[in-house]
Amino acid sequence: MKMSRHLLMLASLLAFPMLAQASDKACLLEGNFVMMGQKIVIKDCMQNNGMPQEQFVQNCQGASQAATAMGGAPAKITYLAACPAAPKGICDKLFGGPLSGHYYLQDAAALEDTAAGCKAGGGTWRKG
Repeated sequence: MKMSRHLLMLASLLAFPMLAQASDKACLLEGNFVMMGQKIVIKDCMQNNGMPQEQFVQNCQGASQAATAMGGAPAKITYLAACPAAPKGICDKLFGGPLSGHYYLQDAAALEDTAAGCKAGGGTWRKG
């Protein structure tokens, strides 16, 4: 009986996504959805540059859920110490706050739109 409870607890822990640790300063979002008949694959990362950890995790989870509003599944979240190297573009001060957005799979047109949105939201755009 004791072993069964232990295995059940372990299985339930593995069923939930790993929560961010205080040392995790980035969340990598990966997934896909269909928008206006076109499949969109995302690989974006948010880097925490001073936001309280709980608020950062909420932002990551909110961004993950955004794909569901467009008919996709929530994006997979992987918490990391830093965003991966070699993004195609970076938005510093994302949403005017202490985050930076790193974009990896966008084509040139999508990067232009993202850069414009970054600037309109109070951020600073730079190429990766």
